[in-house]
Amino acid sequence: MENPDAYRVGKELIEFRWQQTHTNSNRCFTMHFYLENDLPVLTGRFLSPDGGETRENGRDASSTPIPWQLTWVQWFELQNTLAEAALPAYEKPSHNAAEEAGSEISIVWRTEDGEQSEKCSGENAAALETLVLRIAEEAYGTSQLEAGLPRPAPKGG
Repeated sequence: MENPDAYRVGKELIEFRWQQTHTNSNRCFTMHFYLENDLPVLTGRFLSPDGGETRENGRDASSTPIPWQLTWVQWFELQNTLAEAALPAYEKPSHNAAEEAGSEISIVWRTEDGEQSEKCSGENAAALETLVLRIAEEAYGTSQLEAGLPRPAPKGG
């Protein structure tokens, strides 16, 4: 599917990885958004926002993660948010900072000149983190429905 917003941002998202460590385990995650057979997908690991349950892709017989399918709306929302974000360049934490949080983002764009890669910091990117975790939770939920597995009941209802 052709991206309706590519003309506006001058680049199309090909791949997005975000790995975040944090002293608060609920804020730790690793996610890889990419195109597979020209369809947007996601692999990763994160904790659910409501109960702290681990969300992780299943694996095939050779231990390869089975990606969750994304909608094009989700993909383009992610792309446009990334294109408009002013993320600072990534700096590797010092060796003395073992207990500190780390948040590394890698992005690959398709531009008129070919592919462009960026390595950015995800520190202080709360709006992007909220979007990424929402998309991941939606993709996880859809995968559970498609597999016929029961979804956990919402808490507090």
